[in-house]
Amino acid sequence: MKNLLMTFGAVLALACLAVLLPAPAQAAMISTDEVIATQDAQADREKVKEFLGRADVEKKLQDMDVPANVARNRVDALTAEEAATLAKRIDALPAGGALSGTDFIIILLVAILVAILI
Repeated sequence: MKNLLMTFGAVLALACLAVLLPAPAQAAMISTDEVIATQDAQADREKVKEFLGRADVEKKLQDMDVPANVARNRVDALTAEEAATLAKRIDALPAGGALSGTDFIIILLVAILVAILI
């Protein structure tokens, strides 16, 4: 019994000493470019998530039988380059209200007819 207590005490003392040993740590400088790249990637992902949150986009996703939450989760799995590409494509989309040549001609004809009738 005494041997068991001595062995247990020795193991306990070693465990306490092992906890006191410093753990190795590594520190490195992070360049400004790395920080900016990380922030840009996060901003691109947020832009894509905001786009997916729009009502018309959610409707289109439902029409295509794609759950909106699955699409949002997939945005987190994108690489930084993929997120940047999608964000650029979102920025390039027309904001709405763009008139085609046909629309402009129809509006012009209606305006002329209204002016003649008045």
